[in-house]
Amino acid sequence: MSDMYGDAVMACADLAGRAGAREFEMGWTCPHVPDEPDDHTCPEVTWHAQVSYQGARVMTGECNSPTAAAMDLAERLLRGATCRCRQPVALSDDRPGCRWQLLGKRWEPSCDVPSVRVEGERGDHAAMERALAGQPANRAERRAAKKRGAS
Repeated sequence: MSDMYGDAVMACADLAGRAGAREFEMGWTCPHVPDEPDDHTCPEVTWHAQVSYQGARVMTGECNSPTAAAMDLAERLLRGATCRCRQPVALSDDRPGCRWQLLGKRWEPSCDVPSVRVEGERGDHAAMERALAGQPANRAERRAAKKRGAS
């Protein structure tokens, strides 16, 4: 795969793993079935991406590049999601919530809330919700919780 596609694909795979996916897959189809996809010489090559969770699969349609498939899947995973700071994930500045953006090979939130530790089986949505409910939402709440724990 070309280096120009690497960051978006790696970031999508990383995001899927952080969101508890059991499996990440990226593939291509071409009616000519070449040994190696070459989207520069065959305009009919299409790309797709999908992730599997407990009882659910999220997938893209046919995309014109690995980058497009990875970005489409990442958007599907983030749309309607809740950040670890308990705000809805926002993918643009004109939406309310915690602004997420692609930074190199990772999707990152704009908040400074630490990652949530989940006790349970990978992809267990109920366990993720329980863990998120126990997290202090902002810096002031984290400091207050730390003081209560230190007392």
